[in-house]
Amino acid sequence: MDSEFILTIYPDIPDYQGDTEQLVSLFKKCKLVGIALDNKRYATGEKFLSLLTFMGCSPNIELEPQDNKPYCYIELKTPSQMQFISGKNTKYPLCSQCKEKLKKLTCTKCDNRINPTIINWRKSAFVANCWIVIANIYELEAIPNDELLELLANETGIKWKYAYLRQAKEINLNL
Repeated sequence: MDSEFILTIYPDIPDYQGDTEQLVSLFKKCKLVGIALDNKRYATGEKFLSLLTFMGCSPNIELEPQDNKPYCYIELKTPSQMQFISGKNTKYPLCSQCKEKLKKLTCTKCDNRINPTIINWRKSAFVANCWIVIANIYELEAIPNDELLELLANETGIKWKYAYLRQAKEINLNL
Protein backbone atom coordinates (compact mmCIF):
# COMPACT_ATOMS: atom_id res chain seq x y z
CA MET A 1 0.00 0.00 0.00
CA ASP A 2 1.50 3.34 -1.05
CA SER A 3 1.33 6.17 1.42
CA GLU A 4 -0.51 9.45 0.95
CA PHE A 5 1.80 11.26 3.39
CA ILE A 6 5.58 10.89 3.30
CA LEU A 7 8.71 12.31 4.82
CA THR A 8 11.52 12.21 2.27
CA ILE A 9 15.26 12.50 2.81
CA TYR A 10 17.32 13.40 -0.24
CA PRO A 11 20.90 14.42 -1.11
CA ASP A 12 21.81 18.07 -1.51
CA ILE A 13 23.32 17.24 -4.92
CA PRO A 14 20.38 16.37 -7.24
CA ASP A 15 22.29 14.12 -9.64
CA TYR A 16 23.86 11.98 -6.89
CA GLN A 17 23.22 8.34 -7.82
CA GLY A 18 23.10 6.44 -4.58
CA ASP A 19 24.68 3.03 -4.25
CA THR A 20 21.69 0.91 -3.25
CA GLU A 21 23.74 -1.76 -1.49
CA GLN A 22 25.78 0.82 0.42
CA LEU A 23 22.70 2.73 1.60
CA VAL A 24 20.72 -0.38 2.57
CA SER A 25 23.76 -1.65 4.46
CA LEU A 26 23.91 1.66 6.36
CA PHE A 27 20.15 1.49 7.11
CA LYS A 28 20.56 -2.02 8.50
CA LYS A 29 23.72 -1.19 10.47
CA CYS A 30 22.13 1.82 12.19
CA LYS A 31 18.87 -0.17 12.61
CA LEU A 32 16.72 2.35 10.77
CA VAL A 33 15.17 -0.56 8.87
CA GLY A 34 14.00 -4.00 9.88
CA ILE A 35 12.83 -6.83 7.65
CA ALA A 36 12.53 -6.45 3.88
CA LEU A 37 8.89 -6.15 2.82
CA ASP A 38 9.55 -6.15 -0.93
CA ASN A 39 11.92 -4.62 -3.47
CA LYS A 40 13.64 -1.63 -1.76
CA ARG A 41 10.87 -1.37 0.89
CA TYR A 42 11.54 -2.21 4.55
CA ALA A 43 9.72 -2.33 7.86
CA THR A 44 10.96 0.12 10.47
CA GLY A 45 13.94 -1.02 12.52
CA GLU A 46 14.49 -1.05 16.26
CA LYS A 47 16.21 2.40 16.24
CA PHE A 48 13.69 4.02 13.89
CA LEU A 49 12.06 6.02 16.70
CA SER A 50 15.42 7.33 17.95
CA LEU A 51 16.64 8.42 14.48
CA LEU A 52 13.66 10.72 14.00
CA THR A 53 12.49 13.52 16.27
CA PHE A 54 8.74 13.31 16.72
CA MET A 55 6.85 16.52 17.35
CA GLY A 56 4.01 16.69 19.85
CA CYS A 57 3.29 14.38 22.74
CA SER A 58 1.81 11.31 21.04
CA PRO A 59 2.33 10.81 17.31
CA ASN A 60 -0.21 8.49 15.73
CA ILE A 61 1.92 6.08 13.71
CA GLU A 62 1.73 2.36 13.09
CA LEU A 63 5.12 0.62 13.00
CA GLU A 64 3.93 -2.86 12.02
CA PRO A 65 2.67 -3.79 8.53
CA GLN A 66 -1.08 -4.31 8.64
CA ASP A 67 -3.65 -5.23 6.01
CA ASN A 68 -5.52 -2.22 4.63
CA LYS A 69 -4.18 0.13 7.31
CA PRO A 70 -1.45 2.76 6.82
CA TYR A 71 1.84 1.93 8.52
CA CYS A 72 5.37 3.36 8.48
CA TYR A 73 7.84 1.79 6.11
CA ILE A 74 11.12 2.92 4.58
CA GLU A 75 11.76 2.77 0.86
CA LEU A 76 14.86 3.64 -1.12
CA LYS A 77 14.14 5.23 -4.51
CA THR A 78 16.88 5.11 -7.15
CA PRO A 79 15.36 5.76 -10.59
CA SER A 80 17.53 5.66 -13.70
CA GLN A 81 16.83 9.34 -14.43
CA MET A 82 16.75 12.49 -12.29
CA GLN A 83 13.23 13.26 -11.01
CA PHE A 84 11.26 16.26 -9.82
CA ILE A 85 9.28 15.04 -6.82
CA SER A 86 6.31 17.11 -5.73
CA GLY A 87 2.89 16.71 -4.16
CA LYS A 88 -0.42 18.36 -3.46
CA ASN A 89 1.28 20.48 -0.80
CA THR A 90 4.10 21.80 -3.05
CA LYS A 91 4.69 25.54 -2.72
CA TYR A 92 5.30 26.70 -6.30
CA PRO A 93 7.01 30.07 -6.89
CA LEU A 94 5.94 32.92 -9.15
CA CYS A 95 7.00 32.86 -12.80
CA SER A 96 10.20 34.89 -13.20
CA GLN A 97 8.92 36.40 -16.48
CA CYS A 98 5.23 37.22 -16.01
CA LYS A 99 4.89 36.83 -12.19
CA GLU A 100 1.98 34.37 -12.60
CA LYS A 101 1.70 31.87 -9.74
CA LEU A 102 3.06 28.61 -11.11
CA LYS A 103 1.15 25.37 -10.64
CA LYS A 104 3.70 23.20 -12.43
CA LEU A 105 7.17 23.52 -13.99
CA THR A 106 5.96 25.42 -17.08
CA CYS A 107 3.99 28.66 -16.76
CA THR A 108 0.49 28.30 -18.20
CA LYS A 109 0.41 32.03 -19.05
CA CYS A 110 3.75 32.62 -20.85
CA ASP A 111 5.20 29.08 -21.36
CA ASN A 112 8.32 29.95 -19.35
CA ARG A 113 9.87 26.71 -18.07
CA ILE A 114 11.57 26.90 -14.68
CA ASN A 115 14.63 24.91 -13.69
CA PRO A 116 13.47 23.07 -10.55
CA THR A 117 17.05 22.55 -9.31
CA ILE A 118 17.48 26.25 -8.49
CA ILE A 119 14.21 26.82 -6.61
CA ASN A 120 13.88 26.81 -2.81
CA TRP A 121 10.89 24.49 -2.47
CA ARG A 122 10.54 25.14 1.29
CA LYS A 123 10.52 21.43 2.20
CA SER A 124 7.63 20.70 -0.19
CA ALA A 125 9.40 19.39 -3.33
CA PHE A 126 12.89 18.52 -4.58
CA VAL A 127 14.96 17.19 -7.47
CA ALA A 128 16.93 13.98 -6.98
CA ASN A 129 18.22 10.79 -8.49
CA CYS A 130 18.12 8.98 -5.14
CA TRP A 131 15.96 9.52 -2.07
CA ILE A 132 14.54 7.84 1.01
CA VAL A 133 10.81 7.62 1.64
CA ILE A 134 9.53 7.31 5.18
CA ALA A 135 5.88 6.53 4.61
CA ASN A 136 2.87 7.58 6.64
CA ILE A 137 4.53 10.48 8.39
CA TYR A 138 2.40 13.61 8.26
CA GLU A 139 3.89 17.03 7.54
CA LEU A 140 5.92 18.20 10.54
CA GLU A 141 4.99 15.10 12.55
CA ALA A 142 8.65 14.06 12.61
CA ILE A 143 12.00 15.25 11.33
CA PRO A 144 15.19 13.25 10.70
CA ASN A 145 17.49 14.00 13.60
CA ASP A 146 21.12 15.08 13.34
CA GLU A 147 22.40 11.55 13.97
CA LEU A 148 20.58 10.17 10.90
CA LEU A 149 21.57 13.09 8.66
CA GLU A 150 25.21 12.81 9.82
CA LEU A 151 25.24 9.04 9.19
CA LEU A 152 24.05 9.66 5.63
CA ALA A 153 26.53 12.49 5.10
CA ASN A 154 29.46 10.47 6.45
CA GLU A 155 28.54 7.44 4.31
CA THR A 156 28.04 9.38 1.06
CA GLY A 157 30.16 12.51 1.49
CA ILE A 158 27.07 14.63 0.71
CA LYS A 159 24.77 16.73 2.90
CA TRP A 160 21.15 15.43 3.04
CA LYS A 161 17.91 17.43 3.37
CA TYR A 162 14.28 16.51 3.93
CA ALA A 163 10.81 17.40 2.63
CA TYR A 164 7.20 16.46 3.30
CA LEU A 165 4.92 15.40 0.47
CA ARG A 166 1.24 14.66 0.21
CA GLN A 167 0.22 12.41 -2.69
CA ALA A 168 3.74 12.49 -4.15
CA LYS A 169 4.33 12.34 -7.87
CA GLU A 170 7.55 11.97 -9.83
CA ILE A 171 8.34 13.70 -13.11
CA ASN A 172 11.33 12.64 -15.26
CA LEU A 173 13.69 15.53 -15.93
CA ASN A 174 15.82 15.80 -19.02
CA LEU A 175 18.40 18.24 -17.65
